[in-house]
Amino acid sequence: MNDDKFKFVEVEVLDEPSENSTEVKKEEIVKEEKKDINPITDLTKKFYFSFEARIIISVVAILMLFAGGCFLGYKVINHTSIQKVKYVESCDFSYQVCMKNSTCAPENSRYNTSDINIVKVAFKYNAEYEEKINVDTKYAVVVLMRSYNKKDHSLLFEKRLDMVPSKSISSVSKGYLANEIVTCNFEMFKEVFKDNLDDDNEVEIGFFVDENNESRKVASLTVPYFKDNAELTKISTNNERLAEVKVNVWDTYTLLYGLFASALTIVSLILIYKTTRLVLKVTNNKNEYESAVASVLKQYDSIIVVARDGYESLEEREIVKLDSIEELVKIRDELNKPIIFSKVNNVKCEFLVEDEKILYKHVMKEADFTEDDKNKLENK
Repeated sequence: MNDDKFKFVEVEVLDEPSENSTEVKKEEIVKEEKKDINPITDLTKKFYFSFEARIIISVVAILMLFAGGCFLGYKVINHTSIQKVKYVESCDFSYQVCMKNSTCAPENSRYNTSDINIVKVAFKYNAEYEEKINVDTKYAVVVLMRSYNKKDHSLLFEKRLDMVPSKSISSVSKGYLANEIVTCNFEMFKEVFKDNLDDDNEVEIGFFVDENNESRKVASLTVPYFKDNAELTKISTNNERLAEVKVNVWDTYTLLYGLFASALTIVSLILIYKTTRLVLKVTNNKNEYESAVASVLKQYDSIIVVARDGYESLEEREIVKLDSIEELVKIRDELNKPIIFSKVNNVKCEFLVEDEKILYKHVMKEADFTEDDKNKLENK
């Protein structure tokens, strides 16, 4: 082989180390030990976050920030206090008593209750609040059948019949309104009172309001059962009350919760955007170094073999470094040997051709790879 052929390459000869060289190395080691080491800078150089680690850290941070934002947002929405609101509640009704002979008697009359066929009751409930609020109020119309001991008027039994099951009261402006008409057929009470006909029996038709998990009677009509010349007892309501409602309150705490929730949400969105861009950039786009390596592998695919586990030489050879892949290809053509591709790490790879005593090497590194190098490869 001609000696002039490789004047442009740098040759590294692996000679046996002399005693003087050993002494120089020792001096260099001693000098290096005397250098001041900045522990912070040293640690910074040692720590390297891989792409996978960066993605995992970003995802964990996004989840934590988003969870914190949701928690604080929940605190804002559910930060309530009890507010007392005045309202006027009224419940009145009209009724009609129809006898077995198909005649109907007016209100406030005396009746032979044994001749009553049906009783119709038309309830009207109204609640006027001093301000518009949202309350979950329901109503029900219930028939209560009671039997009392004649001697001491102690309660023997009470049975309940739901004529109108629980229903929501309609919202009207600043209040709530309900209208309900029920009809009670007195024939159906015979079976209930058949064993207590000699006791004091009564039927009460009541309008009940369910508010704050509490049921209360606001109007009722009581009819004695099987009594001669009896009066019906009417009870209605018209009074002022206080409603306790939970309302959302904006104070210092909710303001801070809201600000922190907004900040955490914005930061999590920014992280999502940046992480998405990073993933797309890494998965969809190759940098200049990666593109150049891929181009070389594609162009010289037929003469390149890949060292899957990296290249290791078992023989001591003289190392000749070449500046371009083309020079290595020429050497390969002369020697008629394959080019070995070895990936050192993510930012460095080597292309090698082995001769008996010489190892020809072309190194590609991301650090010193320029746009000009890429253009040269693409133009070939």
